[in-house]
Amino acid sequence: MNIRGLTTAFNKKFGSQKTEGQVKSTLKNHSIRCGRKPKDRLITRWRLFTEDQARFIRENYGGRSIAELTVLFNDRFGASRTWQQIKTFVNNRGITSGRTGHFAKGHTSWNSGTKGQGLTTANKRSFKKGTIPPNRNPLGTERICSKDGFILIKIAEKNPYTGFPTRYKHKHVYIWEQANGPAPKGMVVAFIDGDKTRCELDNLMLISRAELLNLNRYGYKDMPAELKPSVLALSKLQVKTWAKEKKL
Repeated sequence: MNIRGLTTAFNKKFGSQKTEGQVKSTLKNHSIRCGRKPKDRLITRWRLFTEDQARFIRENYGGRSIAELTVLFNDRFGASRTWQQIKTFVNNRGITSGRTGHFAKGHTSWNSGTKGQGLTTANKRSFKKGTIPPNRNPLGTERICSKDGFILIKIAEKNPYTGFPTRYKHKHVYIWEQANGPAPKGMVVAFIDGDKTRCELDNLMLISRAELLNLNRYGYKDMPAELKPSVLALSKLQVKTWAKEKKL
């Protein structure tokens, strides 16, 4: 039985007036199960499909898609069932079409024997060789990085990720490298006054990553200008002290 039928039978048997909610709670509290699987659930008078319709779906689903079955069903019964209703019905009852979605052995692909431009050919809207897109930014174009707020500049350097001959690079790093060459391993280019938008060479310094970490702990970039030289010197001294202590 379902909950409604069980409640009716129980009240008739014992002359009681229990509600469906009370019966359902009792079943749950005592772990009493009906033993039915979803595909074997009872069909009540509120069913969406009649027995004839259910039999039609079972007999005609094989080898067809849900969309094809839906059209066939509605034409046969003059109904307006949706694709989702048909899909839910077959899923709940474990009805399968028998299709695996795999190519059968010996199947020939539609693009067999084609290669490259055999699939797509040039047309009047295709880019001509050597054409430069109108929205391509010239070298020297600058923009603000949305991730870290640093200024990026477009330079003539091969992009290591895409292989393209140009790339965007942090402007302060680029300016430092133009004057001093690449930063040694473990060193980074930082701003003396903490303002990451002032990329002039006289506002850049080379410090170790440990020193940069220590400056960030102190909140260096937000400190008054008159305190920054002292904090910078103190940070460098602390890092050197920690390094010597580590060796000892």
